[in-house]
Amino acid sequence: PKWRKLVARNLRIATAAEAPDGAEISRRVREIFRRAGNNMLSSQRAALMTPEQLEKHIEFEGLEHLLGPIRSGRGVVLVWSHMGNWEVLAQLVKSLGPNAKGGPIFRRLENPLLDDLTVKRRTQQGAVLFDKHDGFNGPAALLREGGVVTVMTDQRAGGHGELCPFFGRLSSCTPLPALLARRTGAAMVTLSVSCVGTGRWRLKVRPVPDKARTAEVVSHLETAMRDQLTDVFWFHDRWRIDKARPLCFFTKQAPTEAASTATVPTRLVVTLPDGRPEAVEALVTLLELRPDVRIDVLDPGNLPALPDDPRIVRFPWDREVPGHVAESLLEQCDASHPAPLDFVLLLGGELTLAKAAKRMGLRAILGAGVSGKPWTRTFPHPADADGWRRMAEDLVLTAKARKA
Repeated sequence: PKWRKLVARNLRIATAAEAPDGAEISRRVREIFRRAGNNMLSSQRAALMTPEQLEKHIEFEGLEHLLGPIRSGRGVVLVWSHMGNWEVLAQLVKSLGPNAKGGPIFRRLENPLLDDLTVKRRTQQGAVLFDKHDGFNGPAALLREGGVVTVMTDQRAGGHGELCPFFGRLSSCTPLPALLARRTGAAMVTLSVSCVGTGRWRLKVRPVPDKARTAEVVSHLETAMRDQLTDVFWFHDRWRIDKARPLCFFTKQAPTEAASTATVPTRLVVTLPDGRPEAVEALVTLLELRPDVRIDVLDPGNLPALPDDPRIVRFPWDREVPGHVAESLLEQCDASHPAPLDFVLLLGGELTLAKAAKRMGLRAILGAGVSGKPWTRTFPHPADADGWRRMAEDLVLTAKARKA
């Protein structure tokens, strides 16, 4: 159930623009599990094949975008994702030409025996590996020599990334491909690896414009991944939020400007405390700092005036409902938009809703005037409107960004 939920959540975000129904999401989730198993087993067999044997199972499309720069002596940064039988690429270096050199920037596995086996198999046909913890002088040198460096660009980059939309949803993305290309004069291409039959894959190469910045590179990667979304390895929590500061990315840049370009919202359910109309200032601040949010406000019928903003959606709510009804209400909120619900901000401190959110598997459950479980973060009730604004700012901005 844990992995099914994660894959379904990722898929809902990635397909939010087309808004498939629940049945279609479930069908695709099953197909993703099936293909992930097939690709994993196939990668073990592919690692034991010669390039000549493997080429019989591969279709190439757009290979000229990769071979052209290589033949002219120009390095290439290959941007790709965990998709299809991605291990085949390390076995095909010799297919790029007799003098071709290339390989991935990779992260070592925690199991040393498995890591040694993986490194041996990836390098047996001449691929060069670069440990991500060894810095980037090695990859840059290979690019300047006219080699190919592959960079998996589909995983979140944490506080070291740049903020831009990924499948429409604001995310921290690695700037490494664009940075390597700029510093070495290398070309950039994207690659998709799609299963086109039993034991057969299509490798499709597309060019990326010279001097493309991170947001443009990520957009081109999306296009490649959309060749076959069910071949993508969606088991990474790509859009994970922080339990205590769910709207913060902990990057040097504040998210406000980048958030204005997002088309898939980060979603939260909010309750407001009785007799505290100034608490609305928290919502106003969230809307200002994160233009990409959608706020579902639970309305018991006596709410103060809310901002006239389409990003705020009211849901009728009875404060006295039992737990199973509270969970049903949160599920109703979740289903009201193609993108999934991300967290709850219960400024009224409703424990029944907090427990319902926990049962739903929401990562962040925040409340005011409460303590203990299942809260992932609690706040005292602010004394005035400025206090509510500061509380909201703290959910979005780092200390440095707040000072700036």
